[in-house]
Amino acid sequence: MNSEHLNRVFQNTTNSYKYYWWLSILEIFSQQEQKEISFDEIVFKTISKLWYPVNYFKLSFGTADQCATYIKEIKQHYLLEDDLNEHDLYEFLTENKDSDLLSKITAELTRYVPYRFIRPWFSQETRGVKDSRVNSKILEVQDETAPYQIDAGSKKIIINESWVKWLKRYRTLAKAHTLFSLVRYLEKRNPNVSSLSKKLEKPETRNLTSATKYWRSFVSTNPNEVDVFGKKPLGALDNFSLDHYMPWSFFTHDLIWNLHPVEKQINSSKNNLIPDRSYLKPFAGLQYSFCNFLLKKEENKALESYYSFFKCSKDGLNQLSKYEFLRKMERFYLPQYEIAENMGFDSNWRLS
Repeated sequence: MNSEHLNRVFQNTTNSYKYYWWLSILEIFSQQEQKEISFDEIVFKTISKLWYPVNYFKLSFGTADQCATYIKEIKQHYLLEDDLNEHDLYEFLTENKDSDLLSKITAELTRYVPYRFIRPWFSQETRGVKDSRVNSKILEVQDETAPYQIDAGSKKIIINESWVKWLKRYRTLAKAHTLFSLVRYLEKRNPNVSSLSKKLEKPETRNLTSATKYWRSFVSTNPNEVDVFGKKPLGALDNFSLDHYMPWSFFTHDLIWNLHPVEKQINSSKNNLIPDRSYLKPFAGLQYSFCNFLLKKEENKALESYYSFFKCSKDGLNQLSKYEFLRKMERFYLPQYEIAENMGFDSNWRLS
């Protein structure tokens, strides 16, 4: 067995599917130590893994990548949610695997990748072979050296015994290496997108306890400040929740300079949408009041994210005029609007 060939699998890759094909095999094997895995299982696991990066985080996989196109087609056809969890989506796909749409997509996604993934192990035998003949040639020469052999008739792979032992020992390392290669692939196609490594899977539950405590203290002291969207006094909000002004799925952080209190139904309505630009100035104004409240209270832990945002010390933050504060917020957020819109986030949300 020559695991060094794995490095060659991901060289000059123009399609994300190879990464997800291998990650799906690793996960299925890890969960069940299953040697024989059907094409359907791998494809549905792959779609389930790609769902959040494509639909929720709006990552670009490149113009040549058909997998993302198929996922958007599934979402639109079945009217599925952006944040459908991986397990439920996998179950749904399995239950509907005989539908015309899923049968077509499965056939397309397994036309080449099962074969081309193991081609580096048979580079000598397939060198110079016409592209239309590569699959059949691989079926002819495949052996125990590659991670698996293909049973084309039954539409499944069979993991080779030597690789079973290798995967039991090194599957965590193999997954980490594949994810690292995937992030590098995505960096080239999402040059302005931050925190890519956090956008490969469904996010963990977020904890806004500390931020909520600070905002509750602010509201109790400043009840006449108004909320950004509804223009109601904060003191009149009924059991408010904290909203991420730019969606969490865009920034993937809970830093306090992107948070503000809103009524819960408004937060649910806005969800994963980008607010209209007309809300930016009121939001920045509320942030100015809140930041000055924290400065007066000397809440240094909460202020740390403002120091990073404005690239200044506590003294520098104290010296910022309201005009300077709002201007810096505007200069930061306006380009973020353009990036989010270019990624495909729904924009111009307004409270109806």
